[in-house]
Amino acid sequence: MDKIKKNIDVVVPCYNVEGTIEDCIKSLRDQSLSKNEYNCYFINDHSNDSTGVILDKYKSIENIYVIHHKENQGLAMSRNQGIKAGSSNMIAFLDGDMVVKKNWLESFLPYFCDSVVAVMGDNIAPENISLNPIEKYYFGDLRGARKYKDGERIPLQFMLFGNAMLKRAVLQECGYFDESMKKYGGEDTDLSARIWDLYPKSFIFSKNSDSVHYHRR
Repeated sequence: MDKIKKNIDVVVPCYNVEGTIEDCIKSLRDQSLSKNEYNCYFINDHSNDSTGVILDKYKSIENIYVIHHKENQGLAMSRNQGIKAGSSNMIAFLDGDMVVKKNWLESFLPYFCDSVVAVMGDNIAPENISLNPIEKYYFGDLRGARKYKDGERIPLQFMLFGNAMLKRAVLQECGYFDESMKKYGGEDTDLSARIWDLYPKSFIFSKNSDSVHYHRR
């Protein structure tokens, strides 16, 4: 099936994630949805490790697309390139240092309706590691959207896009990530605020859409 007919585009920005990107790819390849229902776009943001080499091992595989930046362009531009490369009605975002379970893509879909335009999953710590104090805070039960119940509406400041899905039509109406923003998290909050202006109270937190986050802090 031609990629234009797919239902979901998965956008994965990658920068120096040689230790996790292969597991990330494999987890996305192993989704419960059939391969003709989604495409994966991996954007290598001029990594200086072996991330690009690893990605190229998979570029000829069905529903895997790899984009290489000649210069480091930042998270916002990387995501935007993945968005523009696809055409599906739904867009999922995942970071290259995350691994997801088999039903990750499917887990988002039941939350969507006319009044819900974006759904955010949670990030959980890898098993069998000792967390430092910063990581204990990052993965803590009271941080960010974790204080909300599954399926509950969340404020715009908690809507982040490292592990999320949203409707493409909303981006086309509100605009993409602001590529002038380089600081951590700034591009997410800016986009969430613009979406909120047109679609207030339209963000949902899913406790069924976890990603295992391997980035150490």
